[in-house]
Amino acid sequence: MRREASVYEVHIDAEACVIQCEITDVIEADPNPGLWSSDWDAQGYRELEFRVLSGVAYDADGNPSDLGRNGCAEVADRYAEFIEDDLWHQLDNERGE
Repeated sequence: MRREASVYEVHIDAEACVIQCEITDVIEADPNPGLWSSDWDAQGYRELEFRVLSGVAYDADGNPSDLGRNGCAEVADRYAEFIEDDLWHQLDNERGE
């Protein structure tokens, strides 16, 4: 099933920034306890890939400045796990899970 592209906003308080992300791929494999080839197959797994489209950082006075391509790449690299967790949370909320 192909999802329609959506843009998700992720707030990264540690960097005082907000980034706009697009989810590019989602894989959700249901648990299959009969398979012993790997723990992932037996327990199920989910993977998500995203790309950062844009971002804004805020200074101490709350004034915004564009992160630019390099700033977005740096934030995405540094906070990849946090961003992925936040995106999963947003997807699960959309689905009512």
